[in-house]
Amino acid sequence: MTIAERIIQLRTKKGYSTNKLSQLAEIGQATLREIEIGKKSPNIITLEKICKALEISLSDFFSEDGISTTNHDDNEIDNLPEHIQKELDIAREFILYKHGIKKAFSDK
Repeated sequence: MTIAERIIQLRTKKGYSTNKLSQLAEIGQATLREIEIGKKSPNIITLEKICKALEISLSDFFSEDGISTTNHDDNEIDNLPEHIQKELDIAREFILYKHGIKKAFSDK
């Protein structure tokens, strides 16, 4: 299941229209539609807003019964384009900060 399919599944389960979810998540309805049709990928902040509006955690969003993942070794990650590696770094920093494992850059 893709991220787009998972969002649609969870939105439908809640009985939310795209308009209602976009309002609750405080994102543009056009942005949500583009994410749901796979035209756009949400960044970690947008996905966090969507999860909050759906009253689930990021962890729940990516649970085993949610999105299927394939196993990748670290060398594959190293070979990703630079813009994707930067997104992964931002997501990693966000998650570590959110759970109190790492302080924000300004807190150091």
